[in-house]
Amino acid sequence: MKIGEVELEIIDIITFIGMLITFFTGVLNLFQNKKSLYINNITKFRVIWITTLRGHISNLKELSNITNLYIITKEGTDKITYRRELEKVVSLIKMYLNFTEKLDVQLIFKIDELKATINSYLLMHYCKNTIKSVDNDNELVIKFNEAVDVISEKKVLEQLLNIAVNYKKIQEINLIESLNVLDLRNKVKSVYKDDCILIKEVTRKSDYITSQWENEIERLNRDIDELVQVYLKAEWTRCKIETRMWPLNRYNEEKVICKLQEKYKNSNKAQSKK
Repeated sequence: MKIGEVELEIIDIITFIGMLITFFTGVLNLFQNKKSLYINNITKFRVIWITTLRGHISNLKELSNITNLYIITKEGTDKITYRRELEKVVSLIKMYLNFTEKLDVQLIFKIDELKATINSYLLMHYCKNTIKSVDNDNELVIKFNEAVDVISEKKVLEQLLNIAVNYKKIQEINLIESLNVLDLRNKVKSVYKDDCILIKEVTRKSDYITSQWENEIERLNRDIDELVQVYLKAEWTRCKIETRMWPLNRYNEEKVICKLQEKYKNSNKAQSKK
């Protein structure tokens, strides 16, 4: 074989290899572009999702503000519309969360607990206002039973039973927590019966109970603040990491969340020292 032919064969091989490299590079770029487009679309909608969720959380914070609750508890205010709005906001937030993720589950639990405490707070005020608005003893028993019929939160019915137990010094009510709402209602009616003095005792004890629930609402709001701030910051960090080129786009959720929780606690400690 002549030298010139060898050189031509080498050139052909080099050309062929170059074409293969160009082809595979083109295919790789195509897949990379498609992947980047997919990630960008996901990131875009995740940013929209974060913004929307933040808006719903802000609405919940407004609804659970103690000053607003003071106004809502006043006699003559529209509590039904308020409770519907609270239920709507809570449902919307839960729809935006993932029930299989640890932080999401914690947030869902706290929000449900906050809703139950707010509703209990309003219903206890309703019960107290109903009792205070009646002077006639016969009408008082009727109005009290009517108020008990609309109470849908176990926490309120349990507290009414506790008031009766402490006032009468009786030991007959056991395992209150195991009773359902219907059984609790019937138990409250049977314990109070036509005892107007005991019914009026509710107005005296209710202030302390609602005060405790106010503290609980504020505590739950603080817990939700921490969870939401860590949650949203973690999601924003995920958005930034996942838009990077491989292998820099690996997102370790547990590690990120632990680091953010530590930062949040340190930040609060620093602020409390000022």
